[in-house]
Amino acid sequence: MFVINECRAQNSQAQTKTNDNYTVQYLIVFNNKNEILMMKNGLGWHTPAIRSDKPQAIREAMDSLSHTLGLRISNIKLSGVYTHKFRGVPDHPEVSFRTYYTALYQAGSINQLPGKGVEYYWIQTDKALPLLHFEFMKQQIRPILRDREKVWGGTFLITWEKNQFKNSEIIENVYQLGGS
Repeated sequence: MFVINECRAQNSQAQTKTNDNYTVQYLIVFNNKNEILMMKNGLGWHTPAIRSDKPQAIREAMDSLSHTLGLRISNIKLSGVYTHKFRGVPDHPEVSFRTYYTALYQAGSINQLPGKGVEYYWIQTDKALPLLHFEFMKQQIRPILRDREKVWGGTFLITWEKNQFKNSEIIENVYQLGGS
């Protein structure tokens, strides 16, 4: 009887947990004009992404994102796995993963999504990095743009203060995880 009640108590605590644990999956789409697809929102420039806080297969997430954008893509490859630790975010004490996938554009026209505050553009690959809003994103994407055949990793501490991004620092330098 004690074991059952203890399990129920643990389940009850797990259900009331309010921590926000999620992963972000970025998609870097390359076209045949040496451009990548980028998005611009209220924070600045980024690559398209999906925030995953529910069970979803990788292919399902990438297909969902590309279809929302109006694109058909192929040759999806894992290109980066980065961990983010957070300071100053009380509801997010866990480590969070950022995965980057690359893909090739096959067909379609970009769907600009009205009312979302986001616009999408094809940007020359060599012009993309300086546009990125966050320095840690530049550090994460730089090796991917340089060599898509490798998988990159590293760890970053992301600091927030009063609900505003303050800074980031490298805890574990970017390094090659896999690939040739």
